Amino acid sequence: MHDSDREHEQSLLAAAALGSLDPTDLAAFEQVLASSPAARSEFEQLREVVALLPYAAPPVTPPDHVRTRLMERIAADQAAQAPPRQTRSSRRISTGWVTPLILVGLTLVITLLGSLTLSLQQQVIALNETNQQLLAAVNNLQAAVNASEERQSQMTAQLATYEQQLARLNDQVAQERLLVSFVSAPGVATRELLPTRADVTARGEMYMYPGETQAVVVFSGLPALEPDRVYRFWLSDGTQRIAAGSFQVDATGLATLMVTAPREVNAYTEVMLTVEPATGTAPGDVEVILTGTL
Repeated sequence: MHDSDREHEQSLLAAAALGSLDPTDLAAFEQVLASSPAARSEFEQLREVVALLPYAAPPVTPPDHVRTRLMERIAADQAAQAPPRQTRSSRRISTGWVTPLILVGLTLVITLLGSLTLSLQQQVIALNETNQQLLAAVNNLQAAVNASEERQSQMTAQLATYEQQLARLNDQVAQERLLVSFVSAPGVATRELLPTRADVTARGEMYMYPGETQAVVVFSGLPALEPDRVYRFWLSDGTQRIAAGSFQVDATGLATLMVTAPREVNAYTEVMLTVEPATGTAPGDVEVILTGTL
């Protein structure tokens, strides 16, 4: 690099550090910084030196007239920057327009709020009425369900009663058919059971087949007993007695007993009907009212 180029470069750096670089030299200055790291370092050093220059001069007290002119200039600048003051007449005119507008706005808001409040109240009333109607409908439905359940319970109980009656009728029909077939069959033998006392009006008739273990006994004229007493039918062979069934009678005094003996019925020599407690016996509690021989 020639000395003239070096001097030109230093002058560019110095002018840039002092802030007095001519705009026409700006491109040349930027080219110097871009192409030379040493120039960039020198430029930074020059900037630091320039920043210290104000502290190198001795302090000087300015004259009074300079201070006065400076304060006047500051006051003038502040007055120029302050917003224009609003006159009393303009404020009065503005207030005169704003107040009616505010009142009108408030009136509209109050009217709107009143309308909304009335609408909400009407909706609440309508909802309450609908709620009451729904509650009434639910109560009616619940009452109908309860009534239906009660009727169903009654019908179930009645059906159970009918089923029990039907079962008893079926048993009765079966017994009557068996009795008819048993009594009307050829070869059947008949034995009569007679009262043991003169005041007893009951009678009994026994139908059996020689060599068979089954027999049918038909009773009539038997008085109804207390709930804790029963009629009991016995088979005896002279050495022991065997209970062959127990029963009660209703007001008709009729009863039919199907007997199944441990061995052939004709192997026994005597039959009898007693009145005794339904559960357990004690001496004197058993009364023989009918007897018969086989």
